[in-house]
Parts: sequence; structure tokens; C-alpha cells
Amino acid sequence: MRTKQLRLSDVDQIRRRIAEFVGKKINVVLTDRTVMFGELSKVNDSGIVLKNMRLENMKYPFQSIAEIYFDIIV
Repeated sequence: MRTKQLRLSDVDQIRRRIAEFVGKKINVVLTDRTVMFGELSKVNDSGIVLKNMRLENMKYPFQSIAEIYFDIIV
């Protein structure tokens, strides 16, 4: 098995495809270049909810997200 990195790099692409990855571990790059890692819990019209490694739910509006990337097994 090998892994492949998938990147969603603009807001329209993120809004279109993000619902496919609920329950998966993802990396979220914010517009201030901070990277957050966690499990994608929820997606709504205004943003996402990410459960971090401390099991806290963190909300991120789509306007604050620059990029989302994660590894998939192929």
C-alpha cells in the first residue's frame, strides 16, 4: 500500500468536496499559515468543525481556511 496526498486549495473546491471527508483526519491550513490537525466532525454552510487531538471541537469558517490536505491510501 502507498499513500497519496490530496489537497483542496481554494474555498470553492473546499466547499464542494469537504463533505466527503467527514470522520477522516485532516490538516487545515488557515489564512495566517497556522496548521491545525484533527478529525473532521461536521460541515455546514459557513464552515467546518474539527475535533483536535485534545478532543475539543474547534470551528473554522471557510473564509479563514487557505487549504486542506490529508493522506489517502491507494
